[in-house]
Amino acid sequence: MKTQKLKNRFKNGVLAGLTILLVMLTALGWVGDMSLADLPADSWLGRLYISLSYGEAGGFELRLGEIAAALPAECAVHGEQGEMTGAQYSESAVRAFLGAYGQSLGTALATAGELRQGAEADFRLALKEPGIFLRYDSALPLSLITHWLGGNPPDRSGVDPAVQALFVGTDAKLWVRAADGTLYRTELGVAPDTTPRTELSGTACTFAAQTMPDQSAVLPETLLFSQTLELPVIASTAPSFGTEDTTASLALLLEAFQYDPYVRNYPDESTGRRVFVATQSTLRVGSDGSVLFRANTEEGGLEAYLENEVDSQTPLLYQVDYARSLLETVFQSFSPGATCFFDRSETDGSSQTTQLIFRYLVNGVPVEGEAGIAAVLEYQENILMAAELHLRTFDTAGTVRTLMPSTVAAAAATGEPHSLAVGYFAEGTGFVPIRYYVGG
Repeated sequence: MKTQKLKNRFKNGVLAGLTILLVMLTALGWVGDMSLADLPADSWLGRLYISLSYGEAGGFELRLGEIAAALPAECAVHGEQGEMTGAQYSESAVRAFLGAYGQSLGTALATAGELRQGAEADFRLALKEPGIFLRYDSALPLSLITHWLGGNPPDRSGVDPAVQALFVGTDAKLWVRAADGTLYRTELGVAPDTTPRTELSGTACTFAAQTMPDQSAVLPETLLFSQTLELPVIASTAPSFGTEDTTASLALLLEAFQYDPYVRNYPDESTGRRVFVATQSTLRVGSDGSVLFRANTEEGGLEAYLENEVDSQTPLLYQVDYARSLLETVFQSFSPGATCFFDRSETDGSSQTTQLIFRYLVNGVPVEGEAGIAAVLEYQENILMAAELHLRTFDTAGTVRTLMPSTVAAAAATGEPHSLAVGYFAEGTGFVPIRYYVGG
């Protein structure tokens, strides 16, 4: 009797195992007939497909766009006890600030309601209360900033302005100064935490609305520091392609645009560029540091992300993230003394193309004018169809310029309301730091 029971259990176990194996084989066949276009990339089925089709080390990467392609030029926190500290034009100081307050700020921005125009008088009063302030030298959609700060941005099918500055109060109100000067406000579901961080060392500062309430020539959110700003004069040169020192850099450049290092190439005598030719695209590399990539067809372009990967998020998030990753690969070799940041995007509705403009950043300060444009990249939906890079190296010229404190510059402003900024401008053979007025 016991022997018969054991035999039956064994048979049942074998049948159960065969049934499970049949289900697994059926599932594998079903998944094998699908593509990622049929599955949400961030779902468990999508990730299973990636694991089965590409493997753990198959080179497949989901782009999440969580790395910021632009940092605030200035930031500040106004505490509950009236203390106010901030940072200006220092990558390390701004990163430390965002490390301390970024998560709380992103959580608050993720709960933002619908934006509507705000009153300047109310904004001036709000700036006297506790909160967190950010100002950018870029024109960035609010949804992009929210995502970079770790928040899940709400649907902004309506107003999603290009942000110049934002103030998030502990009264759970958000104020946004758009790049065109329009002021917006909305309510938040939660307020940010402005508790002082002992590990964070900032510089004392104030808003113009606090210390210069009668100065109408500067925007009320203008951040004022009493200290001078000392920045070096910089020199810039183009890389010399074809020399022994640039062999590795040229290989990285080709790899970034997915070209084989032994791809067919020839010199273009009329332009002085070397032309690398793939089946459906070309890459032109000039001795002046210019790099021109152009795809003849969508198949010749570079796939920035999977179309179904976007879901409800804006494609701009993924377009910017792919561009940032590509440019970092290139510039780490050619421009070790500088980084680049996402400046703005421009969309042509008639041709369904989006252009992304990236600008050079040296010593935490943007390089202004045409010479400061690091790259212009053109997308058609998820395909990078063209790119124009201007490779430069930046080095200190041995001279330091002292810029007037922002308090002095604000007091001297006249005319329509301005904001204050700092940038490197071309002068002679180099670039000099200048504090200047924006808008007005």
